[in-house]
Parts: sequence; C-alpha cells; structure tokens
Amino acid sequence: MAEKNYAQLAEKVIDGVGGKENIRGVTHCMTRLRFELADPEKVKPELKQIPEVIKIIRAGGQTQVVIGTIVDKVYAEVCKIGNFEQKEQIDKNLDEPGEKKKLSAKEIFGKVVDGLTGSLMPILPAYVAAGIFKMVVTLFGPSYLGILTEGSDLLTALTLVGDACYYFTPMFVAWSTSQKFRCSTILSLIIAGIMIHPTLLGIVEAGEPFTVYGIPMRLVNYTQSVIPIVLTVWCQSVVEKWVRKVVPDIIRTMAVPVLTILIMLPLALCVFGPICYYLMAGLADLIIWLSDTVGILAMAIIGATWSFVIMFGMHVPILTIVLPAAMAIGYDPVVFPASIACGLAGIGSSLGYALKVKEKKEKVVAWEYFVTQITANIGEPFLYGVVLQNGKVLCYGMIGGAVGGILMGIMHARVFTFSGVGFPFLNPIRFGEDVVKAAIACAIAFIIPVVLSLIFGVDTKKKTERA
Repeated sequence: MAEKNYAQLAEKVIDGVGGKENIRGVTHCMTRLRFELADPEKVKPELKQIPEVIKIIRAGGQTQVVIGTIVDKVYAEVCKIGNFEQKEQIDKNLDEPGEKKKLSAKEIFGKVVDGLTGSLMPILPAYVAAGIFKMVVTLFGPSYLGILTEGSDLLTALTLVGDACYYFTPMFVAWSTSQKFRCSTILSLIIAGIMIHPTLLGIVEAGEPFTVYGIPMRLVNYTQSVIPIVLTVWCQSVVEKWVRKVVPDIIRTMAVPVLTILIMLPLALCVFGPICYYLMAGLADLIIWLSDTVGILAMAIIGATWSFVIMFGMHVPILTIVLPAAMAIGYDPVVFPASIACGLAGIGSSLGYALKVKEKKEKVVAWEYFVTQITANIGEPFLYGVVLQNGKVLCYGMIGGAVGGILMGIMHARVFTFSGVGFPFLNPIRFGEDVVKAAIACAIAFIIPVVLSLIFGVDTKKKTERA
C-alpha cells in the first residue's frame, strides 16, 4: 500500500467503528488495531468490507480489527486523525448520570483483561529486543558455539542488555500502566523504584523483619514483577485522584506527590505485593502440578487449539497471567512450549497448503502467507484467510500442534526465555538447556502438517477471502 493511502484506510476504519467520538482508546499489537469503544454496537457492517480488514473480533472488552503487518502505520494515522489526547473528555461524558450501568461479571473480566493488556502491550518491544540479545548470548556463548568467550567484554555487554529488561521490568510496567490509567508517571516510577531498591532487596535477602508504619511487610523480591506493579499503579491512580480532590490548590504541587506516596507505601509493600505473591505462587504451583500430572494432556490441548486462542484475541491476557508465575519459577514447562509447537505446526500447514494448492491466484496468496509467518511470525492472515475455511488444513495443523505439545511434555522441554527471538525457527533457543528436545518437538510439529498435506491434499473448493 502506498504511504499516502494509510491515512485513507485509517479514516475508513475510524468511520467503521462508529467514528472517533465512539473511540475511548486504541492500541495495537503485531496485526490488530485494538479499540476500546464507548458503544461496540455502533460498529458498522461496512467495516468488514474494507479490503485491508482481514477479520473483526470482539474479545476482552475490545473490538479488534485485524489488518496484518501494516498495523503500525495505520495505527499512527488513526491516532493522528482521532486526536486521542481528547479521550479523557469522552470518558467524562460517559460518566455523566444516565450513562452508568451495573457491571456484569463478563464486563468486569473484560475490564481486567483490558487493563492488563493495555498496561503490558507498550513494553513488548523491550522484551523483543531483550529476547534477541539473550538468543545471541545463548547461541554464540560458551555453552554452545563458543564464539563469545566467558568473561569477554562483548559477552558481558550483550548479557547486560538482555538482563536489564527483566531486572527493571517493574519500572517499564509502572510507566506503561501509568499511561493506561492516566496517573502521574513520575510517582509510579518512584513507587516501582522503591520496590526494587537495593536496600529493600537486601532486607528481603537477609530475611529481616520489616514494617511500614508498623504493618508487617511480606519479604518479596519485586525484580521482574508484573502483576503487583499493575495493581499498585492502578491503586495509585485512584488514590492520586482522591488526593487531588481534597488537597487545597495552594499546596497541591507539594501535597499531591507526598501524600500519594505516603498512602501508597503500605499498600504497595504490605497489600498488593504480598497478595500477588501468593497468587503467583499458587499459579506457579499449578503449572508445576500440571506438568507433573496431566501436563502432557494439557500440552496436547494447548498445542492443538492455541491458534483459536489467538483468533479470539485471548493469547495476550493468558500469557500475561502465566508469565509472572513462570518467571518466578525460572521456566515454563506447559503453556509456552505447547504454544510454540502450535506456531511451528501452523507454519507447516502454511507450507503444505502453498505446495498443494493448484489455483494460481490462491498459490500466490498462500506463499505470501507462508513468507509472512516465517519472517514476521504473524499467522493471523493464514488463519483467517485459509484455515477457518479449509477443514483439512485445520485438522493438519491441530494434529501437528498436538503431537508437538505431547513430545514437549514427554521430553520435559522447558522454556527459560519468555520473550520472542525474531524468526520462529529460532524459538528452540528459548528452551536454553532443553534446546535439543525443543528442536526435535518443533521439527516434528512442523513436518507433520506438511506431510499430511502432501499425502492427503488440501480442500481448494473454497476460495480464500484474500484471493
């Protein structure tokens, strides 16, 4: 698409979702514009007719418009055209009498998911970068190829880049969450900084009793923490708003930050942090239990169905929930390995389809889908354009993903690096010491759909929507 047409596409999308006055907020991931709409029922049927729109999904309280790899350019134009610095005014209008509705359990869950995804999506580039550097250290370091020698300056520098993202995760999360909940970013960073201050870490490591205003603090190391910071900053947004209301204007500049931090200290260190610690510890125990008991069955199911999880836009919140517990353990033996197997099976399905489909126009599109997957790790266009319309391709991918997940479980392959590593075929590097086991499982997950496609063919009666 020519550069000048991104603005035109953005205008069409904005109109399709009910106009900019209907948009409360918008973010984007690798392939989707994620709209938070005042009234989702105002989405127009014409939105589906826009050629660049692959799919429209409602999930997690959002209206998600799937448009593929050009999403970042369209997103920039949407923000420019929509002038979304005015969305606070829209929120106030929605809070006027007559607009409030009793929240259902579904709506509450949707708001929680939206809060988590909105807080974490902006920091994903940091994890992508860290993942690349960690991959280089793992692959070229002394444990494998040995090109980077132990203690060398280059190895140390690359390790610093990879580790910094994880160690300072609370700072990144505090920044992005403050943007999501519209509170003071500086105060959020101060509170996150307190939670990973060397003195506090020393108290935790020494196991010394510590109180805040006489309230006992649970000794927790908050480096790499995610959920505690999200909850803490959300609470800060409420506290800060209340403080601004009660503090006289003449002392507001001094009183707002001081009172907010004074109130948040016990809440962060004695309430939200410990609550999340116990929740994450429980989830970590559940992950280990699944791995030790029904782990293989769970991995087979995840490997077969993860594409549908992506389709409904629930992969981000699920991984968001799993990630902190996995980071607490140091590895994930269930969700990440099985989802990686599913991804490789999807690429195998794409290659098998491209090799077997006969119609010239469909074959061109099929190869485009395959190239997009192996270079950008983006499978939604193939999923929506082919898989959902082709029963055989769907089955081949599910079989490959299930077998790959089972093999991951049998061999106890664990993911130690939780960020992406670029090209999908490099994903086995994320398994660290289990890289050989992972490579075997990923290779089989990839090969099975290709072989099944070549033997049994693909259903080409239904044209793809992108043809």
